[in-house]
Amino acid sequence: MSSTTSQVSPDATHAKAAAGATGRRFHVFAAHEGRTPAPLNIVGEETLVKVSPADSDGALAFFHLVAPPMSGPPRHVHSREDELFYVLEGELAFELDGERKTVGAGGTVYLRRGVVHAYQNFTATDARLLIATTPGGFSDYFVELSAACPPGGMPALEVFGPLSEEYGITILGAPMTE
Repeated sequence: MSSTTSQVSPDATHAKAAAGATGRRFHVFAAHEGRTPAPLNIVGEETLVKVSPADSDGALAFFHLVAPPMSGPPRHVHSREDELFYVLEGELAFELDGERKTVGAGGTVYLRRGVVHAYQNFTATDARLLIATTPGGFSDYFVELSAACPPGGMPALEVFGPLSEEYGITILGAPMTE
């Protein structure tokens, strides 16, 4: 079936989209598909890149993450990206410039670059969330970070820190505690 119709074969769409920036004005992915050959491991969270900077002329990147219990990034700050989080399922604790907020399903967190932040799943069940960043170069950071992460974990600090700095991200401390 043609990818210009309303019913698209996920396998056919994925094959076309995975070929890279094609100049196409749209891409369609099934729930389990993304722009990388396999899900990324971002600090122990399975991450699908749904929109890459190549898809948006660098304007944005869009991700779907599964955050298992006790997962979350260390406190950090972006110098280049604004970031939006939308919690699909579960509950996450966010720390935003020193303030702690609990955000459940349907909740949104938007932060401009320069806001010190982290989130953590303190519950006993997985949380699912969407993250959008603008501009979209942050997607490349996730790809490189995943390559440096051991399965289900964090990369070594001697890799994590310099890679983060290369992308304008300053790591400020350990993940949040309860």
